[in-house]
Amino acid sequence: MTGKGLAIVGLGIAAAAVGRRLLAASVSMRRLPHESETEESYHSAGTRILILGAGFGGIATALELDKRLEARTDTSILVVDKDNSTLFTPLLWTVADGRSNPSNIVVPVRAFQRGRRFHLLQAEVEKIDLDSRQVHTSAGTRPYDYLVIALGSVTTVPDLPGVREHSLIFQSPADALQLRNHLIDALEAAHNSQDPKEDAEWLTFVVGGGGDTGVELAATISDYLSSGLLSQYPWLEDAPVRVVVAGRADRLVPMSDPKSSEAVRRELEESGVEVLTGVSIESATERSVRTSKGDIPARTLFWAAGTAAPSVVSDLPVEHARNGSLIVDDHLRLPGRPEVYAVGDSAWSVDPRTGMGVPPTAQAAEHEGRYVGRAIAAAINGIPTKPFRFRPLGHMALLGRGTGVAQVGPLTLTGPPAWLMWHSYYLSHIPSWRNRIRLLLDWLLAGLTGRETSQLRLETRSGSGETTRL
Repeated sequence: MTGKGLAIVGLGIAAAAVGRRLLAASVSMRRLPHESETEESYHSAGTRILILGAGFGGIATALELDKRLEARTDTSILVVDKDNSTLFTPLLWTVADGRSNPSNIVVPVRAFQRGRRFHLLQAEVEKIDLDSRQVHTSAGTRPYDYLVIALGSVTTVPDLPGVREHSLIFQSPADALQLRNHLIDALEAAHNSQDPKEDAEWLTFVVGGGGDTGVELAATISDYLSSGLLSQYPWLEDAPVRVVVAGRADRLVPMSDPKSSEAVRRELEESGVEVLTGVSIESATERSVRTSKGDIPARTLFWAAGTAAPSVVSDLPVEHARNGSLIVDDHLRLPGRPEVYAVGDSAWSVDPRTGMGVPPTAQAAEHEGRYVGRAIAAAINGIPTKPFRFRPLGHMALLGRGTGVAQVGPLTLTGPPAWLMWHSYYLSHIPSWRNRIRLLLDWLLAGLTGRETSQLRLETRSGSGETTRL
């Protein structure tokens, strides 16, 4: 059976898992309607729990608190986020490679709020006042008895010569669509060029960063070109297309174990991606990327080498890690402030088994969120809790058409089994059965009829005629 056939069969198996989820969803649909909360009722609640951020960590905390404090009618659980939805970040790759609709990886919080006791305030978090136990938002000030900081992180691009001016980042559905647009633009530019040197520059794509984001980004670019776009440019199929991933560490995905790291490198190189480890990017121009091992003629540089805490977190007058995240104790609390917790990318928690920081992954954020939900519920009920221990379920990377790497316990899977595990795991974790069905249909149709290769410009024009990217 071909790789395409295996992928379709695999997605058929995943469909069965979605069917089981649908049975559970039919029960949740019979929940009581959600009751809205006014600002006055929040202020007057006996215990006010404020969760900043509706990402993996924040929502996991809210759901755990809802389950454990169901009988506490005097307690308010309020989630504050600038959006009213949760972006399922790991699935951005399937948008970038033309297999998913962007709206299908975004789940409105209201969609799974029915019958649950947590509430949502759509507002910007402007300032956190730890001394007065208040959070200032664009919708007013909210005091708290317990605070959970789960505001995630932002991609940081270093102030190296030309790098900020000439690099692209990958963090949102708009970035995923922009990646597709940019690859199409590059192929069109190469098509129109009459200079072989210029052709090579347009057809070279450099990714800075050898962590999870960097390797999956390089794999996505390579896969989308070979399995989607180049079929529309048959005269370019023999052109020197080059995808390079460069990382400063001596191996890829350094937070995974060496066996998994080596498997990732092998899968990337077998798919045609050039891997440079122990290499730093030093500068960039419109037509080249300079590294510590020499120049790479290229018109495209994607930056995926680092994240930092948002300023509202890094500005807090407490101890921070190097990237601005909050250093927490073994209960995920700010030292000296037992009422303040931090989870996900906002927290820097050390795993006592390894002496290293807990990895900034969706899996870790969910584990931390559930722990904090249990810890706050226990504190309200006067019950002590054990320290947080992160027990990873494994590590997965999607590395192109029908392949990937999945580390589960002592086993390291590659190829179609890892690819199927990656899709099944993330499909089952989306908190909306509607999104699961739509995503599964997207993937099946992409396997049967081909990937989306049209450009979609996310721009709007003001009355003055100025163009703004959304």
